[in-house]
Parts: sequence; C-alpha cells; structure tokens
Amino acid sequence: MLSTTAEIVLSQSPDRLIMKIKGLEMSKAYEMAFQATSEARRQMPKVTGAAADRIEPVYGPGFFGVMWQDKYVWYQDRGIRAFTMNSLAGKTIPMWVNDPGGAIKAKNPKAKTRTTVDGRQQTLIFRKAAKKGTRIQKFHKDPNTGAKYLVSDKPASYPGAPGRIGSRNAAGTKDENGNSIGGQISKGNTGVRWRHPGLEPRLFLNNSLTTVSQRYGFLPTIIYVTDGTWAGRMDK
Repeated sequence: MLSTTAEIVLSQSPDRLIMKIKGLEMSKAYEMAFQATSEARRQMPKVTGAAADRIEPVYGPGFFGVMWQDKYVWYQDRGIRAFTMNSLAGKTIPMWVNDPGGAIKAKNPKAKTRTTVDGRQQTLIFRKAAKKGTRIQKFHKDPNTGAKYLVSDKPASYPGAPGRIGSRNAAGTKDENGNSIGGQISKGNTGVRWRHPGLEPRLFLNNSLTTVSQRYGFLPTIIYVTDGTWAGRMDK
C-alpha cells in the first residue's frame, strides 16, 4: 500500500500538490521537487507518456511539489466513479484494447496496433453505440407462404441498454458466511451497456511527495491540493 500524507484541498480544479517544510532551503527544495516529479512520472499509468512528460517540479524556499498540465492526470490519480457513457449514443468509437496474445489482431490483420510506454500490446477496434431506445429486430421468412415473422426483438447496444453478464463467480467460490456462490453473477456487473467501470485511486502524486520528504528525513504532515493561486490561499 502506498504511503500518503493528509491533504488540505484549496481548489476545485487543482493542477499541483505542494508540501511546505519550515526552513527548507532553495537548493534542497529544487532537488526534492525534481525527485518527486520523477517518482510521479514513474508511478502513473502511461500510454504515449506525453502527460507524464508534462508533470513538472514546483519549488521555492520552504516548499516543494509537482504540477501537471493535463486535467485527466488528476482523475487518474484520484480515480472516478463508474458511470454510463450517455454522450456516446449514436457515435462510432475507436477503442484501443489490450491484446497481449494478438487474438484480436489475428481476426483483422489490417487493424492498427501499438505498444504503450508501460508495455501493453493493444489493437485498435471500432464499436458503434446505438441511439437510446433503438432495438434490433430479426425476421424470418416462411418458405411456404413468404410471410415474414418476428423471431428476435432486443435492445441495441446503446448507453444504458440491458447489458451482458461480464463474469460469474468461479466454481467452488463461497461468500464470507461460507455459502456457495459458484456460478452466480459476480460483483461489478452493472447490467447496462456502455458503462465505464471507473478508475481506482492510484495516489501517485501524493505518494511522490510523501516518499521524497521521507527520503530527505522530513516528517510529512500536510500536502496542499491547489492551483496557480496557491501562494495567496495557503495559511502562512
């Protein structure tokens, strides 16, 4: 588990984390800020690495920290709740999916592939999100009369439509009371389509400051979550 430090949030749209250390000299603040930046870049998830390159050191007499330019870095750090992606309705969406064994690529040899900075093999696919309320109907034709009749009527894959079961508990699985739940629908299945599963908090920004302060022999007490106006908003 990552070591973290208590925070005081001073901004609803933060772009930096700052730790104040009484008596911290400029030269040491410089070193600590650059080491914290290196730690944050190392720990954060990376595809192209561009956002990691835009994490920068912040420092001055009595403080050090890190700042970021891309807003989604904050969400990667703090995580987000699961939500239905309603804005995708009616759109065709390109998706980079993990394909470690190349099975998806084998089905479509012309598909683009890439290797992310953190080592994942991915293949580009496209999926269409239908408009809300759309249904898929299938008809068969009677060979004798030529009349068509409905054989299937189900929701299309639109955001919020009834979803497939993503996974079931493995055979032999038991709950906390010892009851068998093997084969039952596992937790985490939302029951609707185009549902973003959310992101677990990674806290690499906080941990980077905590780790470096401990490395230099300082006891971390408070980290300020703030923005470019931080100097006028922090208690002196």
